Amino acid sequence: MKNKTNLTSSILVLAVVVFVGLSCSRFSNSTVSENKSTTANGGQEVQNPTATGSEKPKVEKADFTVTSEEYDKEFTKKGAKEADLKKYAKKNIVVTGRVSLLSLEKKDTVQPWVTLFAPGVLHGVSCYFDDNNLEQMKRLQMDKVVTVQGFQDDFIVPEVSPSLKHCVVLKAD
Repeated sequence: MKNKTNLTSSILVLAVVVFVGLSCSRFSNSTVSENKSTTANGGQEVQNPTATGSEKPKVEKADFTVTSEEYDKEFTKKGAKEADLKKYAKKNIVVTGRVSLLSLEKKDTVQPWVTLFAPGVLHGVSCYFDDNNLEQMKRLQMDKVVTVQGFQDDFIVPEVSPSLKHCVVLKAD
C-alpha cells in the first residue's frame, strides 16, 4: 500500500512540475532565435543532412552530446543540485536514446513530444517539437533508437527528469 501511495504522490508531483514548466514557457519570451544567440560557436548553423520534409531544419552545434540515460541520471540522482545542473542551462543538447513514449498530437499548449528512455518510473528525457518540425516526428517509432537535438532552457528542477524544447530529429533508424 505504501508503494502505491508513493507512486501516486510521485506522479502528482511530476504532473505539477510539468504543468508549471509548460505554463512558465507559455509566458516566456524565449524563441528559437534566442536559442541561436546562446550557442558556443557564435550562432553558426549546421545543415541537418537526415531531416525530412519540404524544408530541412537547421541545427546548431551541440554544447553537449549524451545518452538519454546519462542525461536523466544526472538530473534525477538523489542529492542533485541546481548549481551542478546549471551547466546545461540555455544549451543545445544532443540526446540518443530509445523511444519510450510518443505523442504526435498538439494538445492545447502542449507541443507534440517524445520521451527517450531512462530506467525508473517517470524517468526519461522529454523532447518537445515546434510546429515547423512536426513532419520529422513521423520518422520516430516506439522502441527504436533515435538521436534528437533540443534546447535546455534555464528552468531546471533537480531530481526531476529533464525536458528539451525546439527539438529536431538528427537520426531515426
